[in-house]
Amino acid sequence: MKPVHEVVACVCDHGLFLPIALKLGETFKKVFYWSPSDTVLPRIAEGIIGDGFSEVERVNDVWEVIHQCDCAVFPDIGFHALQNQIQLIGKPVWGHNGGDILEASRGEFLRVLEELGMDIPPYEKFKGLTALREHLLDKEDKFIKVSKWRGDWETLHFTNWAQDEVTLDQYAYRLGPAKELFTFYVFDKIDTDIEDGCDTYCIDGQFPSLCLHGIENKDKSYLGAVQDTSELPEQLREVNEKFAPVLSQFGYRSFFTSEVRIKDDKSYFIDPTCRAGSPPSQLMTELYTNLADIIWQGANGVCIDPKPAGQFGVQALLHTDRDKDEWTVLSLNPDIEQFVKCGFACQIDGRVCIPPHPLGDQIGWLVATGDTIAETIGNLKDFAAMLPDGITCELESLSHLLIEAEKAKDEGGMVPKGQAIPTNEEKEEGQMVMIHTAHIWREPDGSIHVRLPPQAAPWTDEGEKGIIEVNGHEEEMTIHIEREWPNN
Repeated sequence: MKPVHEVVACVCDHGLFLPIALKLGETFKKVFYWSPSDTVLPRIAEGIIGDGFSEVERVNDVWEVIHQCDCAVFPDIGFHALQNQIQLIGKPVWGHNGGDILEASRGEFLRVLEELGMDIPPYEKFKGLTALREHLLDKEDKFIKVSKWRGDWETLHFTNWAQDEVTLDQYAYRLGPAKELFTFYVFDKIDTDIEDGCDTYCIDGQFPSLCLHGIENKDKSYLGAVQDTSELPEQLREVNEKFAPVLSQFGYRSFFTSEVRIKDDKSYFIDPTCRAGSPPSQLMTELYTNLADIIWQGANGVCIDPKPAGQFGVQALLHTDRDKDEWTVLSLNPDIEQFVKCGFACQIDGRVCIPPHPLGDQIGWLVATGDTIAETIGNLKDFAAMLPDGITCELESLSHLLIEAEKAKDEGGMVPKGQAIPTNEEKEEGQMVMIHTAHIWREPDGSIHVRLPPQAAPWTDEGEKGIIEVNGHEEEMTIHIEREWPNN
């Protein structure tokens, strides 16, 4: 096998995972980048993704360059036939090799769960929006999923008819006559606060001995730790063990993420991600120092462990104040260029330029690593302070992740290795985690303390139970408020 620095690769993508291609370009000898742009009325926004960056060379057709390449890399779902064709000419591929059906087809995923004897939450299936509406008239608290067409229908939490009738009306208008072609899966709510998962990769049924174990504040931020897979909760290990032979049958060689909800003695594998996760693949490009070697050897059927740059990693979503139909142009401070991860982008005159794209004002992620949570979040805050005007970072959401991590540990669920919230001893040593205007730490007795500046209005009195929003729902816990900053 060639040394990794002699490898020529072509990354085939839809645009979202451009940061992976750019990172590979720092190690591989050459990286070509291709994303589909041929339509009836071609637009430069699709045809310019990846253009102008020194790390990659954008090409108009993968077949123009594939014979020069040592391998092809597919970080996203789709492209199954193309992966097969490239393998037929003798080129190794990093990709799902058809295993993305587990993510794209809800029915197939449920069939596999049943075949493996795994827990499945109660659900009902309906063909067409009319049948779905009739079913929901007297229902409450349901979760509605579809297969494949995530751009048309993301998972919908249906509260009740009075509140969500108008939402269904909007879907009927947007989907038009095609609304009756959808198959809808209506799931009962899994009444638990414990949702766990691990972000890893699988090579012909083999997983590495280290993985990224973290928690996500949906569409806002992610906090994770590098952990030995043997330390994962048994519910996550069960998913890997049972799905290893399933993935092996596909010849699967790609990223893999599991999301598991845990209630009492049952665990429900609710969603597989058969591609690079978003998050945390953007973080992986900085946290895994040997990412290029992982992908090169993985494409050739060899599973190696990641080499982490630190114990912890964090990423937070970036927003632009531009209108959704405007381009965003970033002139980045050189000190943070490598930590700003933007998909759908090109580079023009040294500036990162992002055309209007399907994710609207979400232009990318800011990432950071470190050996403690305090150091990691501190690094992220330092990077955020150097962002250009008009770009905001979801820093506030990190406080929710810290509290969620501590709560999950107490309930036996997921928590990154080490302390989720710095202890009082670490606080005295200057290891407090500061999120905007608050310092948060945990005392030895388990209580959570928040230090606010004098002008900030507390949400609870000293030593009393207060309500904190955690990942979209409210939790009551004892909060201790201190009304002054540390002397240092």
